[in-house]
Amino acid sequence: MSHDKRYVAQKRQRRRRKTAKGKVKLYEAGKITHDKLPALAKKFLSRKTRAAKKAE
Repeated sequence: MSHDKRYVAQKRQRRRRKTAKGKVKLYEAGKITHDKLPALAKKFLSRKTRAAKKAE
């Protein structure tokens, strides 16, 4: 039973991450503004920009 619960929670989290990453792509393409991004997408975006700066 606990495995089933954990699996469902994992599925839900994966779906949230996937949609957030999709929103980041839309933002980078210029289709949506920064204030329309959900919090998780903003976190992904800041992590991505930080990694890009570090790579330079």
